[in-house]
Amino acid sequence: MWRSYTTKRETISARFAQRSKGAGFTVVEFMAAMAILFAVGLVVGAFVSSTVRTSGFFSRRAAALEDGRRTLEAFGREFREASASSIGSYPIEAASAASLTFFADVDADSFRERIRYFLDGTTLKKGITKPSGTPLAYNPAAEFVRPVAANMATTTVFAYFAGSYAGTQQPLVAPVDPVGVRYVMMTLVIDDNPDVPPDAIVLRLTATSRNLKDNL
Repeated sequence: MWRSYTTKRETISARFAQRSKGAGFTVVEFMAAMAILFAVGLVVGAFVSSTVRTSGFFSRRAAALEDGRRTLEAFGREFREASASSIGSYPIEAASAASLTFFADVDADSFRERIRYFLDGTTLKKGITKPSGTPLAYNPAAEFVRPVAANMATTTVFAYFAGSYAGTQQPLVAPVDPVGVRYVMMTLVIDDNPDVPPDAIVLRLTATSRNLKDNL
């Protein structure tokens, strides 16, 4: 009787030990699976993060390129119409490397607006002042200013050329006399992070006014 009881107890102990061993192996498998899932999660997370960053970068670059093109097109269109102001001032009021002020009718209202492109930090802005009052005047306080190109990576936006310009001559030396200007080159160098590739976006346009040509 005692022997039989002992045998049963040994059998139960053996089964318990087997179950314990089985349970321990399952925990090891679980931990290994979790480690694999964690590693896969890290890889997937890094891939998604990289994809999002890359997508965001190309989206910003495409937007910057579009803004730059629109700015050049608007400037070229406006400067071609440059003419004496509504109060008789010379078509070009001021010309420097970082800013240009001229007069042109940009809204077909028979009045010529004062148009000012200027660099403010790393942002190129455009200001428009409509003449008003009696007698007519251009009130600086009435200027409407808005940004047209961000992340500018140059301080030389404008270069000016005389009537003999044929595409290879050097620009006029500063300080530039507006009366001698016949061609204006606008250069946009846009780069939101100059310390990392790729290279900056460079856009350029040369414009002249039909009212400033020497042969008219």
